[in-house]
Parts: sequence; structure tokens; C-alpha cells
Amino acid sequence: MEKAPENQLSLFNRHTTNYQSNIFTLSRQEFTELEKKIVILVVNQLGNLAVQGKLQPNRNQAFLIPYSELTKDHYAQVSAAAETLSKKQIAYKDEKKGEYLFITPFPMIRSVMQNNRRYIEIDVYANVVPYFADLGQRYTKYELDIIWSLSSVYAIRIFEIVSMHQHIKKTRFTFPVDEMLYILNCPSSYRYADFQVNVLEVAKRELRNKAQLIFEWSPFKKIGKKVVELEFQLKPVQQLAAENVEDDEKRIAQLSASERVILGYQVMAQYQLKPWQKDYIITEPGLLDTLFRLHSEFENQRRPEVKNKNKYLAKSLGLDKLKEPRKSTAIVTHEPQISFVPPVVDKRIKGDRPIGQIINSMIPQQDK
Repeated sequence: MEKAPENQLSLFNRHTTNYQSNIFTLSRQEFTELEKKIVILVVNQLGNLAVQGKLQPNRNQAFLIPYSELTKDHYAQVSAAAETLSKKQIAYKDEKKGEYLFITPFPMIRSVMQNNRRYIEIDVYANVVPYFADLGQRYTKYELDIIWSLSSVYAIRIFEIVSMHQHIKKTRFTFPVDEMLYILNCPSSYRYADFQVNVLEVAKRELRNKAQLIFEWSPFKKIGKKVVELEFQLKPVQQLAAENVEDDEKRIAQLSASERVILGYQVMAQYQLKPWQKDYIITEPGLLDTLFRLHSEFENQRRPEVKNKNKYLAKSLGLDKLKEPRKSTAIVTHEPQISFVPPVVDKRIKGDRPIGQIINSMIPQQDK
């Protein structure tokens, strides 16, 4: 009779990066948010052992996951998640090859007390380990802190799929809708509209706010009116911000001299500048260009480190080195009136507006 493999017990060591097989990334997973967090920590341990070459073949792996990594004081919730996790499946299908795989990956889970700390001990059997940690030439890689910050299990799963493509520097990819619905374990009642609102839109908001990633999609293939395949595009928030600033520069370059003056006063109204400082900026084309560029960068969050925009702007424009002219020699202020602009649209300033919106309001729309 063949001897059962021994357990290799690993003490918990939180790593900054997770590594997991693409089979696991593309598997259908039944986990709740808290169950998925436990699994993420197991993957954190398994994947880094694989990267370090410390996984011994044909040996079960046992991991101690501290309760404190999952909660401060809601231990009952963690215990309940551990109980249900032991019954959950992952499933992988490859329709083209006609292959399928169904696994209950964590059949043995128990609580352990060591040095007055409570742990979940999770066994991963030797024949299951490769489906998590067989990295091969292509695998999924992501930062633990980012995925840990996501609250929706749909956002977590989509982030894994996105990370799989990012790892091979693929910022545009397609995915069949039915396959994604299956992988994400969406309710069978979901229509395409439900999928967009409850899954894609939720993931989009979380990835932008917490992963600094723009996640967009559009129909790629239809059968009749039914969308059967989507194309996804990924952009870091910083890249989108840079593109927006560049777009603003191109729009400003198309303005006439009088339109630049009007725009300059509209932008300066959003900062604490004195009338003589505004007139000084307007009379210096180089300073006006700097004003437009800095304002666009502020609006597009390209300078998040700047806490006091008024002070930064004044220093960048050299205003901090200037003295206010005497009243007898002061330049008379002639701020353009908004009524100088064609009256098709109300041009009055209504709170802070991105520079692109201001420019658009100044340029008459072409008849379509």
C-alpha cells in the first residue's frame, strides 16, 4: 500500500506579491469575500514557496493563517468562513480542448492556538498544489496590498484576470461573455445588463480608486443583438492623466489670442491671485502657458503631492519674487467680460471646472 505523503508545515510570512497559476486565475470559484481573503493568503504562501523553489514534490502543504490577518475582533465570522470554505469547489474548463477539472481544494481546516494566538490551519494536498502554484512560463502576479483593499469579490476576481494579462504586458484583450459569467460565478439569472451594472461597473470603480487602473470594455462580437464577446482595455490612471493634459495643450494651441486671455482669467479665478498678478500673467505668454499646464495637471491629479496649489502656482510663476506696483503706476485691470464670448452658451464660471470643459464652452459647436 502506497504511503500517504507527509505534511510540510509552513509558518506564516506575509509577502508583498502574490504568484498563482493561470489555471487558478481562470477557474470558477464559489468563495465569498471573506473566504476569498483566506484563499488569497494561502496563495500568498504557496506562490512564494514556488518562486523560491521550496515546494517539495509529492508533499502535502499545511499553512497557519493568523486570525489577526483577517480581522481585529470578529473571530466568529472567520471561524464561520473557515467552515464553509472546506466545502467550496473550484472548477476549470477548456471548451476548445474538451477538458474540465473540479476540485474541493481545502477539505481539512482546523483552528490552532500557538503562543496565545489563534490560527487557521489549512491543508493543501500534494495533488492539488500544482493547480495553485505551478507557475510555468505564464502565471498571474499581483500586489497583495492592492487586492486586499478590494471589497467586492467580483472586483477581486476581475483584478486577478487583469493582472494575468498585465503580467505579459497585454493591455487590450477579448473575453467571451458566457465564459466570464461562468468564471466569476455569476447567478444564472444574470442578463448582459445585470452583468454590466453588478459586475463590470463595480470592478471599474474599485480598480480605479484602489488599484489606480482604468478598466474599460466595449462589445467586440455580436450574434444578432446579443453581445457574445467583449474587448477590454487597461490604462494606469497616470497614463490617462498624461493623455488628458496633452489633449488640453492641443486645444489651447488652437485658441485665438483673445480666447487665450478669456480662458486665462477664467482659470485664474480658481486661485487666490491679486488683480495685478492676473494682469502680469496675461501680459507674459510664457507665464500664461505655464498657468494652463499647471492647472490641467492639478485637475487631472498629476501632482498629488502638492498640498497648497495657490502657493505652488505662485512660486512656479515667479509671483513670490514680485512686489505689487505702486498705485500710480499700476496697470489698470481690464478683465474681459464673459459677454464678450459668443452668447450661444452661458459662459459664467460655476465652480471649479476642468480646463477641457472651459475650452469646450468657449468654442462654438459645429453643426452636425
